[in-house]
Amino acid sequence: MNALANDVNLRPLWQAVHDRLSRGDATKHSKITIPNADPDVRVAVDRLLGRVSSAGQVNVILGRLDEALARANTTSATIATAACGPIIDRSAARADKAASGERAWTTILEHPATREPALATWLQSTKASGGLTRSGGERAVLSALDVLAELPHDGELIGRPVLAATILGGEHYLDDNTPVGRLVTAGLAARLDTPTPTNAAARAALWLAAGVSFDGVSTTALTLGLRPIPTGPLTEAAARWADSGIPLPIPAAAIAAEQWQLPVRTLVSVCENPSVIEAASNKFGAGAPPMLCVSGMPGRAVNSLLDQLVEGGTRIRYHGDFGSGGITIANLIISRHRAEPWQMTTVDHQRAVRRLQQTTRQPNLLRGRVPGASWDLELATSITDAGFEVTEEHVLDELIEDLATLVMSDPQG
Repeated sequence: MNALANDVNLRPLWQAVHDRLSRGDATKHSKITIPNADPDVRVAVDRLLGRVSSAGQVNVILGRLDEALARANTTSATIATAACGPIIDRSAARADKAASGERAWTTILEHPATREPALATWLQSTKASGGLTRSGGERAVLSALDVLAELPHDGELIGRPVLAATILGGEHYLDDNTPVGRLVTAGLAARLDTPTPTNAAARAALWLAAGVSFDGVSTTALTLGLRPIPTGPLTEAAARWADSGIPLPIPAAAIAAEQWQLPVRTLVSVCENPSVIEAASNKFGAGAPPMLCVSGMPGRAVNSLLDQLVEGGTRIRYHGDFGSGGITIANLIISRHRAEPWQMTTVDHQRAVRRLQQTTRQPNLLRGRVPGASWDLELATSITDAGFEVTEEHVLDELIEDLATLVMSDPQG
C-alpha cells in the first residue's frame, strides 16, 4: 500500500480520487479524471488497471479502480488518505455547519432582549447576511444581548469598563476592538434606526446616550456664547468665557456638578456639526448668540445640558444635516427637548438642493433609509428623492445669515 501511495506517477490519480470522495456523493460508477496527464502518469495508471489507453485525459471509473486495488487488499479511499490526508466529506461538513448555525440562532433569538422589535430586526438582518461567524460567534452575540438588556443605564453614568466587568467579568470586554463591544455598538445604533458609527467620537456619543461613559472629562458639550446664571465657580467661569467669543467645550462632569440655567425664554440655537460653531465664532466673536453643538449623535453631556436648560425655561431650536443620520438625530433632539426645527423644512431642503445643483460641488450620496421627520411629513421623501446628503456645511452661509438677524434683533431670542 505504501508503495502505491508514494508512487510519484500515481500521485495525480490519488489526488483526483481524494477530491472526488471529498464531495461526499461518489459511487462505484463515478468517473475520476486526470486532465493533461503526463505520459508517465498514463502508463502508471494503465499498468495499475491492466489496460492500454489512448492519448488525452486519463479517465478512471472508481468501481474498476477499487476492483484492481482489491487484489492488493486495499481500496481507493485508503490509498488516497495515505497519499493526500484525511478525506473530509465537505457536503456533510457544510450541512453540519448549517445545522449548528441554525441551533445557535434559535438560542440567540430566544434571548429576552430580542423581545424588543428593533433588536429582533437587527438580529434577523445579521442572520440573513450570514454574519454569525464574522460577529464573533454565538457566545459573543449572547453576551452583547446580555449587555443591551441592561441599557440604557438609569441614574448616574456608569463607566464602560465597570459595565463590562459587572456583566461580562472583564473590564476590557466592551472595548471598541472586541466582538462584543462592536456588537453592542451596532445594537445601540439599531435601536435608534441609525447607521453604526464609524469613528470613535460618534461611538462614544452613542454609548453616552445609553448612560455609559468612557470618562467624564473628554466627553463634552461644545458651546458658544452661553452665559449661564452663576450657581458656582463652573457656571460663573462659563459666563465669563462667553465674553471671549471662543467656543467652550463643557465636560460632562462639570454639567453634573452645578445647575445650568439661562435667563427665561433665552433662545439657544443648536446645530449638529462643529463647523457651524466655528463659523459663528469667527463672524460674531463676543457678540455670538447662545449656541450648542451636539457633534453627531448627542451624548450624555449634551443631553444633560439641554435637559437642564429646557427645564429652566430655555427655548431650543435645532438644525442638522439632511440625511438618514441627520434626521434621526433631529428627531431625538426635537422630541426629547421640545426643540423647534431651525431651517429644517421640506422647503428649506429643496432650496438647498437647487443651490447645490447649480454648483460643481459633489455632495455625498445618501446612505441608509431616511426616517420620517416628526415635524415635516414630506421631508424624508424629499431627501430620498434627491439621493444625496445636504450637510450643514452646504447651507452654512444661510445659517450664519439667520444668526446675524437674531443678533441684530435680540441676542437672547
